[in-house]
Amino acid sequence: STTLNNISQIYQAQGDYTTALTYLTDSLTICQEIGDKAGEGTALNNISSICQAQGDYTIALTHLTDSLTICQEIGDKVGEGAVLNNISQIYQAQGDYTTALTYLTDSLAIFQEIGGKAGEGATLNNISQIYQAQGDYTTTLTYLTDSLTICQEIGDKAGEGTILNNMSSIYQAQGDYATALTYLTDSLAIRQEIGDKAGEGNALFNIGLTYYETGKKQQGLAYLQSAKKIAQEIGNFELNQALNGLPFNI
Repeated sequence: STTLNNISQIYQAQGDYTTALTYLTDSLTICQEIGDKAGEGTALNNISSICQAQGDYTIALTHLTDSLTICQEIGDKVGEGAVLNNISQIYQAQGDYTTALTYLTDSLAIFQEIGGKAGEGATLNNISQIYQAQGDYTTTLTYLTDSLTICQEIGDKAGEGTILNNMSSIYQAQGDYATALTYLTDSLAIRQEIGDKAGEGNALFNIGLTYYETGKKQQGLAYLQSAKKIAQEIGNFELNQALNGLPFNI
């Protein structure tokens, strides 16, 4: 069951959600058969992330709620912190920032209590996104800087790539496109290095949009076309949605 779950994470990282879901479903079945509550909670949590990536927030939230109940029942604090974090992402995607921040605050408290640096870094990053959505760039950058420091300390390359990407959006919103592109280029390099296709697609999208909006339209379109190819290849709902929402053809 554990191995099936871990195999699924490889396929998910490569954007092959269908194969990842097949392995996760098999893992979940085994966990339920043998009464492995911890494994069941993990599988439910991971299944939810696939559903979220495909835009099915209702089913994702159902799986996360079940996973949270299990984590609390067995006293799995690490799992509880992670699930609270993931639940927040569902509410954030739906624009309910108040509820999202409540879940994130609870998650951060748990990770700080148990010394879970990876979880703390991820949660700080996610909190920053709430403030960014509300236009508070100063607070956003503070949380992102703290998160980046943690990721670099523990060698979390995936987290580092995400944060660099998010920091770029702050500078872009403030009109500092040169700094934004520096962060995006660093993020893209990390995504490609670790084989994170979803992250690579997002970085390409953001680089392309930055070039396009600063007058370098042909260069921007080339990056956006690369992002579109990845989005279609891995079936990334949110990236496809962003690309389709652009006011010009790619």
